[in-house]
Parts: sequence; structure tokens; C-alpha cells
Amino acid sequence: MLKYYKDLFNPKLSELEHGSYITIGTFDGVHKGHQRLISNVVREGKKNNYSTIAITFDPLPKTFFGNGGSDSSRLTSPYTRAERIGANGIDILIEYTFNQSFSTISAADFINEILVGLNPKKIFIGEDFRFGYKGSGNSAVLKQAGLTFGFETKILKFIELGKERISSTRVRHAIKNGNLELATELMGKHHEISGKIVRKMNDFKVSFVPNYDIILPPAGEYRVDIGDYNDKHSTKAINPNKSIDIILAKPMINSFSNDNVILRFLQSGTTIKNEEIKLKTYKERRTILS
Repeated sequence: MLKYYKDLFNPKLSELEHGSYITIGTFDGVHKGHQRLISNVVREGKKNNYSTIAITFDPLPKTFFGNGGSDSSRLTSPYTRAERIGANGIDILIEYTFNQSFSTISAADFINEILVGLNPKKIFIGEDFRFGYKGSGNSAVLKQAGLTFGFETKILKFIELGKERISSTRVRHAIKNGNLELATELMGKHHEISGKIVRKMNDFKVSFVPNYDIILPPAGEYRVDIGDYNDKHSTKAINPNKSIDIILAKPMINSFSNDNVILRFLQSGTTIKNEEIKLKTYKERRTILS
């Protein structure tokens, strides 16, 4: 079971006395590139009997600095990200609050106040990994620190799909353009958002409100499902950033009573721009974002 820690500085965890294998990143979406990185950590960690750790940040650094535009929109909530990281076999997740104070930590302090206390034996990073104030730390800095503190740095190359790098930015662009099939292929999972069914308007229509500001596809038709509810649905988003009205394929018998549920986007449809779509009948089983 995944152990979760928040803002752990100068850590001294008893389970790390033997050592640890660590990976660091935002891991937004936990796409196939992230999964490959994590799987390397888990595989080698288990082989050598070391605890495995993923270090990540909330909010996303791009979001904090406000320099990412639409590219800074989240793909996953912190909970979904943690769930997916844990499902890939990591033992410990440490999440740091990326605020003004954290953004000014130097590369040296990041190593001394965070990494060293985790007793690292090997640190796994991607090719473009940067850390510390204004991105002053990189793989060369980590390798040099490893000579002092006794850990190895392993750099993993990017993986590609269709001769283009798999990245969180590429997933965001796919969702923003309504290409959910590509987003699913890049992540290995359907794009999903957690939220609540806040009201039932009739037997075939409910209103869903997301818990987090997660990127949504543009106005268009999409096939979706709701959590473990065993049928596919159709939906019309009155305001994609605030609420989504879901037109059901069959009456919803059970009441969700404001419980958290997962809305998954399964398949893209026709993008609708500046026109109103009328649902002739629920039997059409369509989803419309307008």
C-alpha cells in the first residue's frame, strides 16, 4: 500500500535505513512516459530490496508561476495522480507544496534538505529534469552530489508515440483539441475527472460538478461513463468549467447522495461550435458539450 507524506523536509524514515530508489517529477496525467520511469524505479528497487519513492509537487510549478497558459491546466487531481502512482508499484509518495517559499529553494538545499534524508542509492530522472531555484539543478548537479553522498543518477530517455515525444503537454493538447483517443493512447487510461452528482433533474438527467479545475475537451460530442455505473451515458455541459449535465442512457436508480464519483471521457465525437444541439431522445445515447 502506498504511503503518503506531505512537505517532508530533513526526513528520517525508519523504512529507509537500508536505502531508497527515488524518482522526481510533476507526473501530471501519469502518462506512459511517467509509467516507464516509475516502472524502472520499482523493478530495480524490488530487485535490490530498496524502498521506492516518488517526489512530486502541488500545485504544478507551471501553474504557480502562471507562465504555462492553457498548458498549465491539470490532467489529474492530486488524488488521482497519487492513485495512479501507487498502482504502478511505488512504495512512498512525497508531495511538496509548491509555493513562494518552495520556489526559492536552491538546488543545493533541495539535495541537502530533501534528498539526503531519504538515504538515496539511486535517483531516476528524465532527460529534461530541472530542480531548484530557477531550474539551476540538472542531471550534472545530481551526479556531482552523488559523488559526495553516495548515490547514482540514472537518466531515462523519452519515449515516443508516432515519432513524437510522449509528454503531459502533448496530452493536454490532445484533450484541448477533443482528440480523446490520442489522449487515452498517450496515458494508457481514459481522461477522467472526479466530482459530485449534485442534483437529479429527472430520471435521465443529472448534474455533475468537478472537484478540481481539470482540463476538459472543447464543445463537442463525447461518450462518457460514471464510475462503476454499468452503462454508458451522454452528457451536455452547460459550463465545462463548472458543471456538466449528464443525459443517461437508462434511468439512474441509485442515488449518489453527493458522493465522489469519476466521470470518464471514452470517445470523441463531433465538435460543436456556436450552435445548439437538441437531444431528440435519450435513446440516441449521445454526449454533447456545448
